[in-house]
Amino acid sequence: MKVLIATNHTQGLRSDDYHFALAGELVYFPVLDCDCPECSCRRGFAGLASSKASTTALIVDRPDISQADLEIAVVDGLHRQGWLDEGWSEEHEELVDSVLLEIEFVTARYPTNSVIERDGNDIRCRAVLHPEEHLGWAA
Repeated sequence: MKVLIATNHTQGLRSDDYHFALAGELVYFPVLDCDCPECSCRRGFAGLASSKASTTALIVDRPDISQADLEIAVVDGLHRQGWLDEGWSEEHEELVDSVLLEIEFVTARYPTNSVIERDGNDIRCRAVLHPEEHLGWAA
């Protein structure tokens, strides 16, 4: 399955790049974008494990991750980050489905091994790496 992982490849290409996420961890598009012009959070991908962000993500094929595995990771990450409160509701399901659809849309749009960046909803490819450049899934 194609997923997004945090990567430090191409970091520094832009002066406002940042990479606080764990390299190689699953990332998603944050639930809430900030409109503050002084910060660059609208450029970040949020880490599902660390809850930290990176301005770059790598599209990789992870045959060891199924759709169900990704859904579990998203639910767990969103819950730990406070986006899902106790219990389960239709709103929770819609939020999880939205996150999964965004990941699916972007990973289908760009080839595997693409380093991508974002500015709000504007997604761009920075580079396409050779598989050996990122040594499997480590980023």
